[in-house]
Amino acid sequence: MSQKSLSTRSLLELIDLFERSIHAVVDGGGQRLRGVPGWGLSRRVALSDRDLAGWTERIGFAGSYLAACGDECVPVDIEEDDDPRRYRYRCPETFRIKYVPADLIGVHAVGEEKLLNYLADLLGVPQAQRSGIKTPAIDGVLWRLGKMRIADAQVDAWLVRGLSSWTDKVFEHFSTAPLPDQGLIFTTGQALPDIVVPPRAYRIVPIASALVDHAIKPHVDIDLIHRMLLAPLGSKVEKSLPVRFDRFSSTLVIATKSDKPWPIKGARQVAVVSHLFEQFANGRRWVPAHEILNAVYGPKKSGRSQRIQNVFSGNSVWEDYIAGDGNGHYGFNLD
Repeated sequence: MSQKSLSTRSLLELIDLFERSIHAVVDGGGQRLRGVPGWGLSRRVALSDRDLAGWTERIGFAGSYLAACGDECVPVDIEEDDDPRRYRYRCPETFRIKYVPADLIGVHAVGEEKLLNYLADLLGVPQAQRSGIKTPAIDGVLWRLGKMRIADAQVDAWLVRGLSSWTDKVFEHFSTAPLPDQGLIFTTGQALPDIVVPPRAYRIVPIASALVDHAIKPHVDIDLIHRMLLAPLGSKVEKSLPVRFDRFSSTLVIATKSDKPWPIKGARQVAVVSHLFEQFANGRRWVPAHEILNAVYGPKKSGRSQRIQNVFSGNSVWEDYIAGDGNGHYGFNLD
């Protein structure tokens, strides 16, 4: 399964499965399986069956099933059937034997090393720094991804699963282990309440909030993480727009291409970008071409370009920053 095939939304769903796997499922023999049962996969919308097959594996079968009973679902014991494609249980309402497909009973686990290496790629952690992925600090809960570059500094990046359940153990590790005083603890779950103070000068960052909004492919907002590190502990850091436009220098910066700012030349090209940015800041992802051209030329009838491409004639880089949706609308290229 190619890692590049994950969209931002499918990655978020995969991370959610990884987080939910902290709550073990007991199989028929009493063994605890760290995964999500088939009936618990219904929330996914973006994560396809192909994605699921490439990023997870079935590690066993649950020993119980949530069966309908009136207006709610209750856990019932299940057992194997002569037909390997199904399991059976006794209905809690009628006490008759009912059947459930084996696919709904299978427990799926996200491949730890595969996901952690993928996240390390997104964070720009060099391969040589990733020894902590194979040797977790707390088994199944806490891993050191390695050092990532933030501005001109190298900062330790960690990943934690099930932080709300493991807060004491995780904080104890960072308080007692010989570690740098500052670092990043990325969590696959939610942020902790504001009254909970992280150890030392570490910052806790939910992976979901660190991803660039609107980008089809996953990108980490390094600018946001940098501001989190600089901000006083406990202060609110607003998520930045994935696009910034400096009207004074006519420079466009897109978070997914933050290492390649675009200094725009020419009044009409600046006017296109300026209008797109104004609309983007107001929540409009795509803008009709005729509206953009009207904003550039106003009531002028002669000498005006009929297509957006003509405005950027002679400019070889504009399509790296501006994209069409195929229906005559344009917006910033966030991929």
